[in-house]
Parts: sequence; structure tokens; C-alpha cells
Amino acid sequence: MIIANSGRMLAEAACRSGFIPWVIDLFADQDTLKYSERVFRIEALDEPFLKAIVADFSSLNPMSPAVYGSGLEHYPKALELISCECELVGNDIKTVRLIQQKKCFFELLDHLEINYPRVSFTEPKGAEQWLVKSESGEGGHGIRLFRNGMPTQRNMYWQKYIEGTACSALFLADGKNIRIIGFHAQWCENLNADQPFLFAGVINRCPLSAEQADIIHSWITALVRAIPLKGLNTLDFIIQGERIYVLEVNPRPSASMQLYDGDLFGAHLNACRGILDNTNFTSRTVCAYRIIYADRSITIPDAFCWPKACRDLPIAGSIIRKGQPICSIIARDINVRNVHRQLNEIRQTIFQSFN
Repeated sequence: MIIANSGRMLAEAACRSGFIPWVIDLFADQDTLKYSERVFRIEALDEPFLKAIVADFSSLNPMSPAVYGSGLEHYPKALELISCECELVGNDIKTVRLIQQKKCFFELLDHLEINYPRVSFTEPKGAEQWLVKSESGEGGHGIRLFRNGMPTQRNMYWQKYIEGTACSALFLADGKNIRIIGFHAQWCENLNADQPFLFAGVINRCPLSAEQADIIHSWITALVRAIPLKGLNTLDFIIQGERIYVLEVNPRPSASMQLYDGDLFGAHLNACRGILDNTNFTSRTVCAYRIIYADRSITIPDAFCWPKACRDLPIAGSIIRKGQPICSIIARDINVRNVHRQLNEIRQTIFQSFN
């Protein structure tokens, strides 16, 4: 069983690994339906929406694996429910809490002497530029430039704004040891004043020097020795010249997983069970994933002809509001410039089709 905000990526990976999963997510798109035995679309990944489905799955498939993706880490009661009914494949509740409690997380970074942009848990004063962030935010949601007088909410914190290249490292861990799968550059999209840093995509190329890559490896090793992370995880960071700043750890498989052709789903299962895969997942092929956000409200027509590179295809009749994802694109080539060209051409094709 797979539980995530969007289950398509993990469902597709599970199929390549020989599984036909049940999927619980918020979209139930065409691709997810294609890769799954059963799909359940729910309003939120909270425990009340999951309870009956998880119980049904467990009764038919006792202690079968349940793999979670983006979103579920913010629902501890849901994680607890799943761990009682299934084999929870991924980080347990205790580990997730250590990552999600930002004050504790940044104190740990201090202890491990890992660089990060300065943070404050009280409203900052002065002329410096700050970001305001939600402790439960993901994918850039809830990140805004701070302005004096801006209303505050619970579970918010402030972080010094740093110009640089946003990057990530995808890694496997078995609770003690780590293996970095790859480094990536990330893109964000400025949709409006409330969503200026929305996650928009990732490419398997990163402007890290060999020395900086070694530093990232040592930081991840230290983090896993302090917090027993398991399976696929990502470390997000910013490169600013010679300096690197850690932003956060995502304690579950992330979008960069789909930039690799090998069986990373199987490697995730094995790592969570204490077996660190030694397969070489690196590739010379340039691969990028890009989310296409709607520039206005649209309705998906019947029999719409999607370009081949598109993923996460909404079903006919779906209403996509301005600022919501229409679909995503995966592009591959031996040349970075050609990958960018493919992404831009397909994006334009989609927008022109709806205009």
C-alpha cells in the first residue's frame, strides 16, 4: 500500500519493482489508476480518512508493507495507525518527529557543526531579509518573504534569506550507514506573493565541487548517526559560492527518486529492513522533472491528448484552479540544454492547448 499527497511516483516505482499496490492519495489521477490495483482519493492524509481503508487492506493483506511519500510525515496519528496495521516502510514516528520539530533539528545541526541559514523562533527585528516558514510546510508551501507587521501563526519560524542555488541530495540509509544516490539542482516558481518559492522541479545535475560533495556526505553521515533515518531521504541545501547551507531533511522518498531508472523502490524497502543496496544508480543521461502550474482556472476536456513526457495526468472533467498543478513532465537527453528545451516546449504546448 502507498500513501502520499500524490501516489503516482511511488505507484509507478512499485510496479517496476514487481508490486501492484493499493494507493491512497489526494488526486487519483490517470497514471495512478493505471499503476494500481485499487485507488482511494481522500480529502487529507489524516487518520480519520485513512482508518477504514487501512483496516480493509490489513485484513486482506496481513502485515504487508505500507510505503509513504510526501505529506504523511505531518500526520503522526496516521503514521501510528499504519504502523499498527501494516509493516511501516519508512522512518518511524519518533524519527519523523525529531526532523519535524525545527527547534530540536537546528539545535542538532549546531551540535554537529553543520552550517544552516540563521533561524529565529521569535519575530526578528532589523533590516535583514528573512523568510517566514511553517514547521509543517513542504514543497515551498507556506514560505514567504517576511515583512514587518505580517500576521503570524502557530508553528511558524523565521530563517535568514540567502541567495544561492537550491539543491538536494537523495540518499539511502539503514539507520547507521548511508549511500548517496545523487545530487540535484531544484527549481521554484513564484506564483504570487503568498507562494513565491513553490517547488517546481529538479534536475540530476548540481554545481557542487568534489570537496563540497564530500562535506555533504559527511553531514548526512553525522545526521544518520544522530537520527536513525532509514530508506530513501533527501537533504535540501543551498550553495552560495564556496559555502553550503543545510535547509532541511525530507524523511521520505522525494521527487528526485524518479530521475533514476534502477529499482529504487526495492532499495527503499531493503534499506528500511536494514539492507543497504550497493547497486550503482548513477546515469550519464540528464533527467529532469518539472511541475506545470495552471496560470488560470481550467477544466480538463474529454480525450485530451497529453504529450508523451507528461505524468500525473488529471482525469477528464477535473477542475484545476489557478496556481494548482496541471501535470508534470519528465525529460531526458544527453545534453542539459536539450532537456531545458524539451521542458519549455512541452510546457508551452500544454498552455497553448488550454488557451
